[in-house]
Amino acid sequence: MADTTKDKIADTLERLLEHQSFDKITIKLLVTECGISRQSFYYYFKDILDVIEWLAHQKTQELLKKSMEAGSYEEGILIFINFAFKNHCFIMRLLDSKHRGFIERIIVSSLRSFLEDALRQKKELISINYRDMDAILNFCAYGLTGLLLESAGEKQTDKKLLARQMRDLLLKVLT
Repeated sequence: MADTTKDKIADTLERLLEHQSFDKITIKLLVTECGISRQSFYYYFKDILDVIEWLAHQKTQELLKKSMEAGSYEEGILIFINFAFKNHCFIMRLLDSKHRGFIERIIVSSLRSFLEDALRQKKELISINYRDMDAILNFCAYGLTGLLLESAGEKQTDKKLLARQMRDLLLKVLT
């Protein structure tokens, strides 16, 4: 039941974000749209940002699982690209809020998780110390996030080409 209520709250927030600014969504509006009490909301989440963080974690875990099952890094990256393009309006509504920094950190963290998991599977190919690897992962995660967000806003972007370019950039930085 808990996951069902949490999912309902998150799904409702996503639906509300299709039509209005993140800054205008209140807990009162969210619980009204969900058909639950404020107490129920606060049982699962401390605030709306907590819902966003939980939702991002759920989506990230799903994307990571799919990307790790992909046949190549390029296909794994393409999974993230397709998600970013499909959810571009939702992501931009979040980024256009007063919580932009928080949202950016969530997005970067998701890409960094993908990179870390991908590297763990190929750790024998890379001999970099921990501190350098940490800096490289941060650099790549922030850079890829910027590239991904900018490209997702352009309708004519060739997603496969973008995936190859991102893969090539990663390989050059890591080798």
